[in-house]
Amino acid sequence: MNVLVVEDSISARKLLRLTFEHYDCTVFEAQDGQEGLELAARHRPDIIISDALMPRMDGFQLLRALKTDPVLKSIPFIFYSSAYTGDKEAELALSLGAEALIVKPVEPAELWEKTCAIREAYKARQNKSAHVAADESNEEYLLEYSRIVAAKLEEKVRELEDEIEERQEIQDELEQLNENLEQRVQERTAELNERNTEIQQAYDNLKKVQAQLLQQDKMASIGQLAAGVAHEINNPIGFIISNLSSLERYLEKVTDYLDANLQFFANHEPAILEHLIQEQKKYKIDRILKDLPDLVKESLEGAERVRRIVQDLKSFSRIDSAEFTSADINAGLESTISIVWNELKYKALVKKEYGQLPPVWCNLGQLNQVFMNILVNAAQAIENRGEILIRTWPEGDMVGIRISDTGCGILQKNLKRIFDPFFTTKEVGKGTGLGLAIAYDIVTNKHGGTIEVTSEVGVGTAFTIMLPVRRVIEAADLQ
Repeated sequence: MNVLVVEDSISARKLLRLTFEHYDCTVFEAQDGQEGLELAARHRPDIIISDALMPRMDGFQLLRALKTDPVLKSIPFIFYSSAYTGDKEAELALSLGAEALIVKPVEPAELWEKTCAIREAYKARQNKSAHVAADESNEEYLLEYSRIVAAKLEEKVRELEDEIEERQEIQDELEQLNENLEQRVQERTAELNERNTEIQQAYDNLKKVQAQLLQQDKMASIGQLAAGVAHEINNPIGFIISNLSSLERYLEKVTDYLDANLQFFANHEPAILEHLIQEQKKYKIDRILKDLPDLVKESLEGAERVRRIVQDLKSFSRIDSAEFTSADINAGLESTISIVWNELKYKALVKKEYGQLPPVWCNLGQLNQVFMNILVNAAQAIENRGEILIRTWPEGDMVGIRISDTGCGILQKNLKRIFDPFFTTKEVGKGTGLGLAIAYDIVTNKHGGTIEVTSEVGVGTAFTIMLPVRRVIEAADLQ
């Protein structure tokens, strides 16, 4: 059996290779998802065992890439990772097409038995699927044959109807014939209009479903990426902050110690004191001691900034959650600004006018996605340097959020379509036309609020969102 092992840990990769080579398997090794994808295409192994969190391309991205390849998608895929602590991650792995998830650590013999059992189950399922596909193919043939027969019968029926109609036309008077024809045209026109309305509704529903599916996939990817980044950064930044705090305390003690030495030699050994003073000047010790507290302080501030960004990433990684809770809208805006700050800081001065808001019953992750779409659009609308103003306020049983910019503005003819799925004024390849459509769905359908836009070309654009403070009771809740 040929086995492809995808693992960024050298020790873990070596252990897997020795395990499978012990059972006379040929093992191919990759240190990340990108290299694993290349080796899979080159060798087409019998099974793939992969870690989840890896640099460049993680295990989830590798699995998605394999399942989109018509040749490689049939290779059984097993996650072998210690990163999973709950059912949610396991469900995500299986929903992407993984055959199983094996949690580290596991004995080599047990790992071999599980791998063989998973592969045999996969082969049995593939054989069963082949039989089912053959049966479905026969059913499709019978259905197609039935459709052909029905079409021919319908054609014959139509021919008979035409003959009857011709005979009837001969028997009826010309005036009665014209009346009948006129009535038939009106009825047919009404039927066509009704059918066109149904087709348009079906098309609108299809666009909405497509937008929701794209949104779910995007959110899953963002959540996985954010969780992975936060996981990798959180521990080392904690070490850095702790070490810098210790260094700050040690620096005070070293400074006091040096001062005590100078005082001692000033009172007892003037010659040694003069030598020490010259050495201090030579190595610029005074300047170093003067600069070190500021350096440590600035480093601590930078590390704390990284810690806050990691915390924002953790909050933002929950944007695909379906959970509603009471949340702070101002905190959600701050978290979102932190995430998209790199998009904003070079284009605009961001001003904030936050009001005192009550907690709002909402899915804050979904609302963060709305804020992100509007803020990124605002930055992209500013050609050189402009201003973005974010204002919040309470208003009765509602809270208001207004995000305005001094960008290029939107043409009046486009304002009516701004929330339509797939409508975009950006160049091809720079926008999908889904961001504002998804924002509209989240605010109005999921939160029972409103979202409005005003704009003037050359002046700027403003989005105003109104959200109910308390939970919106839907009809389903009353049943």
